[in-house]
Amino acid sequence: MTMDLNWYFYSDTNARADELEALLMKKSHTLKSFQLLEDLFHQLERMPHTILFLKANTAYNVYDLCQEISVKFPSTYLIIIVPENMENTKKAMRVGASNMLTYSSDSEEVNEVIIQAQTFVKQRADQKGSAHPHLQKKNSRVMSVCSSKGGVGKTTLSVNLANAFVKDGKSVVILDANFQFGDVSMYVDLKPKRSVYEWIKEGVERERYGIENYLTHHSSGVAILATPPRPEFFEIITEEHLELAVSELRKSYDVILIDTPTYISEIHLKSLMVCDDILLVTTGDLPVLRNTKLYLDMLESLQLNEKVKIILNRDSKHRVIEAKRMESILQEPVYVSLPDQGVHIATTINEGLPLVMKNGRNAFSKGMFILAHQLIPVSSEVEKKPKRFALSR
Repeated sequence: MTMDLNWYFYSDTNARADELEALLMKKSHTLKSFQLLEDLFHQLERMPHTILFLKANTAYNVYDLCQEISVKFPSTYLIIIVPENMENTKKAMRVGASNMLTYSSDSEEVNEVIIQAQTFVKQRADQKGSAHPHLQKKNSRVMSVCSSKGGVGKTTLSVNLANAFVKDGKSVVILDANFQFGDVSMYVDLKPKRSVYEWIKEGVERERYGIENYLTHHSSGVAILATPPRPEFFEIITEEHLELAVSELRKSYDVILIDTPTYISEIHLKSLMVCDDILLVTTGDLPVLRNTKLYLDMLESLQLNEKVKIILNRDSKHRVIEAKRMESILQEPVYVSLPDQGVHIATTINEGLPLVMKNGRNAFSKGMFILAHQLIPVSSEVEKKPKRFALSR
């Protein structure tokens, strides 16, 4: 039986949402508009599975109103409509918005947001309706993100792929397995109060696993099991701890991404053993390709090569080595190529905001969504031909 979704639109400017309504009608959805806030609140109290488009800038500040609604009605999927501004994405995440559109969003972007909303709300309803919430998820996927050399974009891929999966409605956790110098938390501007170290000392050693209490949650929805607060603390962590952590995380999350250390260790090898997919990040530089081939040889000796998916990062039309030549060197096909977006990536790292969240239409972000969909296909497809979708000011 198909679950009914409730699509609402609120504006304090008497703005119409004709284009949005038309797009939803094509998908057999009905959009109900509200002009009085008390009417909207009354409806949100009564109706589950609600997706709300919020556009307010006269009587209310849209961010303040979003925060109020997210607190009062936490199950509501909130999409705010705001002017195009680089700071708006960060503001939206801080106040609990689930997604964001701008006044100039075209139909392709709006369709993406609609699909993400309906996928997320339906999957959340399925999870709440589960009769055995503590049993291991049947379809959870563990992916180890690896590289043979530092500085090729492994952590950048981990945090952006995590956010791409979240936008597809998946529950996602990143396990930062670089236990000495991991920086996943820094990439998303978080300062964890608890980490894998506290989980081992307080949870595992007392046989009270409770790993969820030791995760740090980003406003995007991504959870992180952070590295120890000091590098020397990593010495208490064993490959058995990593295997147990993955087993515990499988109980609650659809996707577990392991950001592995570059150096080969027992922890690194265990990350490869417990995962379903090995995402091996490389670039078109000859020294990196050489090391990647050595890494692939190691995986073959461990009989793990069938898990491997080659991710070509920082791809450029100016590359010296052609794609076919790369595949010949590696003796493996390239699974997905990600375009070189050096300046944009560096900026997002400094801001602590993944590019997928900041600008979903960037070429790198689109590559992330392609990768996410190839790894875990989604049933609905976004319309390919964009049309202008001007939301009236």
